[in-house]
This record gives sequence, C-alpha cells and structure tokens, in this order.
Amino acid sequence: MILKNLALKMAILSAVPGLSFAASSCPDQYPGAVVPVVTQKAPGANAGLIELCAPHGGFASEYSSALRVPLYSVEHLTREHVVEHQRAHNGRTDSFRPDDRLTHEQRAELADYKRSGYDRGHMANDADSWDAASEYDTFVLSNMVPQAPDNNRGLHAHIEGAVRHLAKQDGELYVFTGPIFQGNTEYMHRRVAIPSQIFKLVYDPKRNAAAAYLENNVNGPRGQTYKVITPAELTQLTGIDFLPGRNVGALDLPVPRGGGSDFHKHQHSFWGF
Repeated sequence: MILKNLALKMAILSAVPGLSFAASSCPDQYPGAVVPVVTQKAPGANAGLIELCAPHGGFASEYSSALRVPLYSVEHLTREHVVEHQRAHNGRTDSFRPDDRLTHEQRAELADYKRSGYDRGHMANDADSWDAASEYDTFVLSNMVPQAPDNNRGLHAHIEGAVRHLAKQDGELYVFTGPIFQGNTEYMHRRVAIPSQIFKLVYDPKRNAAAAYLENNVNGPRGQTYKVITPAELTQLTGIDFLPGRNVGALDLPVPRGGGSDFHKHQHSFWGF
C-alpha cells in the first residue's frame, strides 16, 4: 500500500511544473516513504542533487554538489535509538572525513574547514546514533555544514537534546535538519557554502503535527536565540516542501534548556529577520 501511494504521489507531483520528485533508496527515513519536493527555488537545485543513504540506516541526506553541503539530512528517530545510545554510549569518537561516495569536485574536504572559523556542524546528529557503526556514519562531511561554534556548541546542541527527549517521550519522530541561505552566500575557500541560518523540522507521525526551530548561524547572543516556524514558512525560506501531500497540525516543540539559560524566553531578542 505504501509503494502504491508513493507511486501515485510521484505521478501527481511530477506533473507539476518546477517540481522535482523522486523515489528514495532509503524510504524508511521519510514519513510515509515520501521524499521532500525540491523546487527550482532551492539553492543548488539546478546543479544536480544527490541522495546519500547512511550505510547503517541512520539517516539520509539530499546533497548539493554545487554548495558542497546537504540541503537537509533526515532521520527517523525512535525511542529505541535514544535509549540504546544512552545505555551503551561511552563517549564520542570523532571521525570527520570526506565522503568517498563523491568526487573531489562534488564534496567538501577537511582542508576546506581548516582555519575557517567554523565548526563541522552535524545535520543528522551523532548523539542520535545507537551504536558505533551508525555514529561513524554521521561524521562524513556530506552530513556537515559550516556552523558558527557558539551556535553549534550552545543553542543547537540543546535543541538536539530537546528533540531526543521528545522522541523518547512520543516513540518516534522524523527530523529534518539543514541550512538556509539568505542574501549573498559566502563560501569557505570558494568551495563550501556558509548558511545564514539553520533549521530543524520535527514531524510527529502519531499526532500528524510538525514545527521547526529556526536559528541564526552566528556567534554571540544572536546565535543563542531561535524562533518556531511552521512547515509552510520553512518551505518559503528553503524552496523545499518537506511533507508533501500532508495537512499537518501544529506541534508544540520542547524548550531547549542548558547551562542555566532559558533560550525560549529570549527567542525574540537579537533576532535578525
């Protein structure tokens, strides 16, 4: 039934001018096995996008070889994954590396990030993995964007923790994380695009509800503030319909907390939109 519905939606959406819709090699990572619809408004959409499925099933990425970053990475995050990580994890083992499924011209290299001032920011989070193999998969640079250290190690890390808590509470979530490019995009070494914002869209299939965190990808106080937006608003910002064909309700996202700071309380302060 899922495959039949997927084929029907592909036929409908592929008939709409300006839309790109394709089957997935790892459909279990997407709600209802339906991949997002990427419009021509999406950055890098005209330069050939590549779906990359994690070898051990933890996530999938829609990768832009023009920008050398993923437009998003998506995870089917379950309570079992979170519990197993908490039970068995003995500390993170960094294994950052270029993605050997891509050519040098298509991919980011470790040298691109060297002395850049940016972290190699995970989109599918390593702490969402459930064993050493699935964690290792998250460290390919095709799952990374240049991320401001204050944002990556502060607010963004606490948002990741809040989402894991929600997955443990509700049983399963689909989580899309990626960059937003507004204004004149800058590049590291003229190769890797630097996003202006980071998003994390959370879809709860049991509630058929979704919402997204939106963060500024900067250091300082503005990198520690966020706002919550709807999937439709995220589509306007990215040019991507992450939940095509779904009429979803509003999801009440958990407040990220850490270090004694209540990030949600200050979400409108310093906001740059």
